Amino acid sequence: MNIFLDSSVVLAACLSATGASRLVFDLAARQRWQLLVSPWVLHEVRDNLVGKPPDASRTWAALRGRVTVEGDELTFNWPLAFDVAKDKPVLITALAYADVLLTLDRHDFRGLLGRTVYDLRVLTPGGFLRAERDADRLVE
Repeated sequence: MNIFLDSSVVLAACLSATGASRLVFDLAARQRWQLLVSPWVLHEVRDNLVGKPPDASRTWAALRGRVTVEGDELTFNWPLAFDVAKDKPVLITALAYADVLLTLDRHDFRGLLGRTVYDLRVLTPGGFLRAERDADRLVE
């Protein structure tokens, strides 16, 4: 399964070793999940790590090797009602490469969380992990 990570999820994984965002990173290899980001997401992560505790940058350096970088997609061939210009590249790139988009951005993605956009599920990391557990797809 291809999982696209919004910068909010990457940052949460860098800031907390015990949250659902980090658990997604920790389970990815065992679950055969491919974690995806884009240059747009990498730029947002880099900008948002400024001013965070130094451990967050060190954690990102360790986690960075677990993600695959896909090219940014900026256009989409079908109608797409999503007004948040700054996050449109995240959504469009996820639509191009992933089965699931994980985000903690409840403001910009509020109308999409828990829904499906052209077969792309948009979930929080916790919601995604619960859905995988409920579907009995988590490998212990």
